[in-house]
Amino acid sequence: MSTKYVLGIDIGGTETKIGVVKYDTSTKSYALQECFILTTVKGNVGLTIENIRRTVNEICSRYGKLTHCGVGVAALINFRDGVVVNGPNLGWVNINLRSKLEQELKLNVIIDNDANLSTLAIYHHEVKKKYKKVDSMVCLTLGTGIGGGIILNGDLFHGNPYSAAELGHITMNIDGGICGCGNTGCIERYVGARWFIAEIIKELKIDKPKTVIYELVENNLNNLTPKILYLAAEKGDKYALVQWQRYGKLLGIGISTLVNIFSPEVIAFTGGVSLAHKYFLPYLKKEVERRVWPVLRKKNNPSPLIKDLKYHIAAGQNYGVLGAGILAVRTFL
Repeated sequence: MSTKYVLGIDIGGTETKIGVVKYDTSTKSYALQECFILTTVKGNVGLTIENIRRTVNEICSRYGKLTHCGVGVAALINFRDGVVVNGPNLGWVNINLRSKLEQELKLNVIIDNDANLSTLAIYHHEVKKKYKKVDSMVCLTLGTGIGGGIILNGDLFHGNPYSAAELGHITMNIDGGICGCGNTGCIERYVGARWFIAEIIKELKIDKPKTVIYELVENNLNNLTPKILYLAAEKGDKYALVQWQRYGKLLGIGISTLVNIFSPEVIAFTGGVSLAHKYFLPYLKKEVERRVWPVLRKKNNPSPLIKDLKYHIAAGQNYGVLGAGILAVRTFL
């Protein structure tokens, strides 16, 4: 039989998504068949697992007994043991989630960080198809925070024993503000949407620059979001455009560090903020070109490390679920 099915589960702070992932063994391709969305019960692992169990039973009644499951969690994960070490947005600390799920679902389960699994899905579903022989990639999820994942030699990179690639927590400024992780000066502290928008609101209140943002938020700056800042840029608002330029420069500083370390073939972006890429990506590229091994430049040519570097904006959705299914296939099948 050339088609196999596995379960993919993506547990976030607000929603839990459960999907059926199809694997075609002849073409070695993956596809998300359908996806169910549940509410994550913050702080209540038992109830969350019970809701998952009910949905999995419903899925199995339609697809037949499924035996393998991948799970992505928005948390620091002990990948080896399947333990959620700390999930601040879930209220979970030191939860052996793999053991609990295997007991309740009667399935083989593998657990990983959600951003890692989105990276895995984007790599297999988009990047490998578009660029063919790419086997190294860095992916950043641009949202409320900054997540990430790394592909090296065609495989997802893991630490030992923790899931690696907390790229949003590379220190960019030792004297910077306190990040949600408790450290200071993290990249996330500057370009995570929560902090990025908070700094803009502060500036708008103090300096009161001319901008259509006031109109778009109906004079309530607490309504400001990256989407509204994007809409302001779409209207040609100079203040909004400058903010996106600043975003690109700051993110470019962080990415130049990653290029120096990994020399990837592709930098991929996903998450809600990535939709504004046309306004920040040109400035990001300039910053990367300026910072990656300038000593290797010849006149005004970029470093050879970045001449063939490609930037990819992920187009799909539910990549956490698809990636969880891919991880299950690669682990068990």
